[in-house]
Amino acid sequence: MKKKQFILWIILVSFFSTGSINLTEHYYLKNKTMAESVWGLLAKSQEDPETIEEAIVRLIAEHEADAGAHTGAGESLETHKAQEIVDHPVGSVVADKESTSETIIKCFFESLDGWSTVGTAVLDELLGVKLTIEWGVVNVSRIEGIITYAGNFLAYAKNMLFQTTFWAEETENTIIFAGLGNYASVSNVEGFGFLIIDGIVKGVWGDGASPTFTADLEIDVTDSHVYRAQYNALEQSVKFYIDGVLKATIEDISPVGDIEPDVDFRYEATDTIDGQMHIKNLFISREA
Repeated sequence: MKKKQFILWIILVSFFSTGSINLTEHYYLKNKTMAESVWGLLAKSQEDPETIEEAIVRLIAEHEADAGAHTGAGESLETHKAQEIVDHPVGSVVADKESTSETIIKCFFESLDGWSTVGTAVLDELLGVKLTIEWGVVNVSRIEGIITYAGNFLAYAKNMLFQTTFWAEETENTIIFAGLGNYASVSNVEGFGFLIIDGIVKGVWGDGASPTFTADLEIDVTDSHVYRAQYNALEQSVKFYIDGVLKATIEDISPVGDIEPDVDFRYEATDTIDGQMHIKNLFISREA
């Protein structure tokens, strides 16, 4: 019996002695000071000695040298280019950045020299022109300017733009036309612009008889608005904007031929009405 107890005692002593040594070893290995590796200085793999940090520097340099970077669909440069307003600090666009690929005409109506007038057309307060109608006395007031240009200014192979600002004090029993082209009647329009009948605003394009109209653009003509009609030669379409917001488009234009157009503003009474129309500026451009 004593022999068995002695053997058991030897086994226990050996076990605890070994465990103590292992625990001490574990404690030492866990707490001893070792040099820490820097992640960026590690090699990418055992087969490639280039460090991760070197790879990052190289990839950034390749990206900066890529002329096509950020030009894909939906990427930053395409989004920036498509924005309607590119916002830069006031005064940051200098004169040499003005377009050199199109003819631009700006008019603020400092005078009416060079304009043909019908009815009652006078300079308005500050800058602008005022058209006045009086039923039975002056039924139509109009200003008309012919653009002298080498060839026909209204050329449908070229991008064109017409923009103006105006409002009318009275719209009932009236017709208003503002556009780039020749207006003879509601059913006879050459060119494009805005036609307003009894306060209903529509974009119009025509090549003589049977013009095409947009739906009602739903704005109040008695308030001042910026009217913009923009012809795209590639798409053969006219887009109509009010205060910078696209309201309607006339597509699939098939013009018969180019014309030397008028710039035409017309305020007409169709029944009992007295009123005034105020025009404040004009901006026209055509691709060279």
